[in-house]
Amino acid sequence: MTVVLLLSACQSTINRMNDCRSGDWQLIGNKDGKDGQDRNFEERRRFCASVDADKIRAESAGLYETGWVAGNQQFWYQLGRDDGRKAFPVTQYLVQSTSARLRDLHTPLNQPSYEQGWQQGIHEYWFNTGMNDGKAGRNASEEKVHATNAANPGSAGFRADAYRQGWSEGNYSYWENLGYQDAHVGIPDTTLTSHAAAAKSRELLVREDAYRNGWNREIVEYWKQLGWNDAVSGRDIQLRRDDARRRGLKIMEAEYQQQWQRRLMQYWEEVGTADGYGQPFQLEQRMNNVRNDQVFVIPQTRDIYTQAWNRQNAAYCTVDNAFNWARQNQRMAIEVCPVSLQFRLQQAQMSGRDYEDISHRSRSLHREIGEQQDKYRDTEQRLNRIEAEIRRNQDDKNRPNNQDNANTDRKNERERNELRDQLQSLRRRIDDMRSREFRYEQQLQQIKRDLRF
Repeated sequence: MTVVLLLSACQSTINRMNDCRSGDWQLIGNKDGKDGQDRNFEERRRFCASVDADKIRAESAGLYETGWVAGNQQFWYQLGRDDGRKAFPVTQYLVQSTSARLRDLHTPLNQPSYEQGWQQGIHEYWFNTGMNDGKAGRNASEEKVHATNAANPGSAGFRADAYRQGWSEGNYSYWENLGYQDAHVGIPDTTLTSHAAAAKSRELLVREDAYRNGWNREIVEYWKQLGWNDAVSGRDIQLRRDDARRRGLKIMEAEYQQQWQRRLMQYWEEVGTADGYGQPFQLEQRMNNVRNDQVFVIPQTRDIYTQAWNRQNAAYCTVDNAFNWARQNQRMAIEVCPVSLQFRLQQAQMSGRDYEDISHRSRSLHREIGEQQDKYRDTEQRLNRIEAEIRRNQDDKNRPNNQDNANTDRKNERERNELRDQLQSLRRRIDDMRSREFRYEQQLQQIKRDLRF
């Protein structure tokens, strides 16, 4: 919490310094007023004098005052507006003016600005209330309920004009949304008749213009979506024409056909792309099987499929793919690649297998070198211990010259010679293995160089 407060204070200081550098004293005054602060020109002037004294001029005090007055009005206006939007009575001003926050800030009071803001806020409250009632399909009788409740002591009062304005817009949205929902699922706009009858029975105002606006806008999207889905479901415009006539539904044939064709263009590109990556060129089989696949052949089918297949075939038939897949023991369908590339791809496959075989042997050899180096270090440590023991025995003047010590000396000497022989043998073996490892690395590099030609 302490860190947060320090950061906040630091940011506040930076902001105040930036204000000084701007030299806009009307803006500085406006900020103080909008923040609920009392007039602080002298304090601001002293602070700015240490930051940028050149920005303080004779007219700064007057500009600050002008900005502060406007800011104070905005502060109280917003406070009143917020209270009005919460349906607090205008007497909430008394609560605000005696609040601890305003006492701490020493905020000068401004009842006229508060009441102006409150009038705007209460208007918005009743406008939104009417809007919500209208959107929910409630009839105008709801106004009486609200008016009655608003007449209770302590309430904010009823604003009939704001409520009616909001309700009218909400009622429009209600009918517009009803039209949208019908068109969204393909219900004919003649259904408006039954909607209107039901609305009249509830004494709800009917807005035919709103319903048709929503319906006409969405019916276009309905046919677009239908065309998109039908293209890969074995349906076409002829089927939809018959269905639309039976249901009395307006048909948007141009929009349907446009989306139907766009979906098939996408379909043939997807199929060509999928086939192109390792499959043979099978456009004829695809076209002969459209009935089973529930799709259609369009004039662009051949070009779209061919271009997509060629593009993906080129991405598939690469030397890198042949080389890398061979290393992973994966098969490459070289037979689908251009004849001019097939020999090179076969070579790349053989190179990949050779590369992986050599890499495997190199990795095994590397592990074996590590094991031999560990053995070399162990043997060297044993030799060092034996030699140290031999030196200690030779340097010990008090050591008895008896048969046991003589046997120990011979045993140590024999072990030292054996260990020296072992080290020499290990050193030759490690050197030989390192030579083989180097040759393997040379072979791997040569394979990669050959791959680029």
